[in-house]
Amino acid sequence: MLTSLATSCSRARWCGVVVAAALVGPTRVAAAPEPAPISEAAQSAYDRGLAERDAGRFPAAAREFAAAYAQIPVSQRELRAAVLFDLVDAHRGAYTAGGERRGNEHPAAHLCAADRALADFIETEQERKRGRKSPDMVKATGLREEVRKDFMTAKAREADLDCAALELPRVPEKEEPPPPPPADGPGKPRDPNKLLIAGGVTAGVGLALLGLMVGGMVRGQRTEADGAALVQAMPGLMPDDPQLAELERRGRGDNAMAVVGGVFGSLALGAGIALLVVGARARQASGRPAAPEPAAVAVWPLASPSGGGAALRWRF
Repeated sequence: MLTSLATSCSRARWCGVVVAAALVGPTRVAAAPEPAPISEAAQSAYDRGLAERDAGRFPAAAREFAAAYAQIPVSQRELRAAVLFDLVDAHRGAYTAGGERRGNEHPAAHLCAADRALADFIETEQERKRGRKSPDMVKATGLREEVRKDFMTAKAREADLDCAALELPRVPEKEEPPPPPPADGPGKPRDPNKLLIAGGVTAGVGLALLGLMVGGMVRGQRTEADGAALVQAMPGLMPDDPQLAELERRGRGDNAMAVVGGVFGSLALGAGIALLVVGARARQASGRPAAPEPAAVAVWPLASPSGGGAALRWRF
């Protein structure tokens, strides 16, 4: 708070006065008058200035400190001095940060503003003290000399610098961050047609694989029957006979075809049915007419004593 800042600035002075009075005279000390409260607007501007300075935005900090300084009454001298020194520090930080020159706007204008503020404060103190220099006045005088030296250094680089013509660079207003794009909800329905097509294709592949399983089983039974007939026709056939070896190889292939078709066909058929159900529900939820239409994909298994497979029909 600004009030607590003023109290801390004057605490050492009041302690010295109290100790001196206790040593030279009776212990009768008048209570120090409480400083008048500052306006809420001045307090808010000062707090904003502190926040801007801590964030490294010195031009904005100087603007807020200047607003707070202008609203503090002259009677609160120590408080005004404390805010003045923050104001000068922000102006010098803004000048050091630099920036581009746009017309009459130049970073050196911050040094001119700091010099004017210090000059007004020193003049007011001189009128009040009538020749005597307060500690705040001494500090302000030293700061003004440093500020003027900085300006002369800048003028040595750019001879056309003139405080009467320079303007403070405009402080860009804070831009509000763009609103985040709306996130897709977890329950947002997808395109029903895409779901139905994907489900039809997946289910068709599953049926085709199941047809492969049926074909493997049929071929396996036929191979087993061929082996039994061969053994019955040739009782003396040795187990390692090439004919029996060929029938055994065919049987292993038929068995593998049936297993692969059964496992992957069941998985694909289940996934396809799930997609079809979700697509049908999405179509109902979207309010589209649920009139029956010819199926875009049709698959059916085929099996015969000579083999197995699946038939697929696709409607564009």
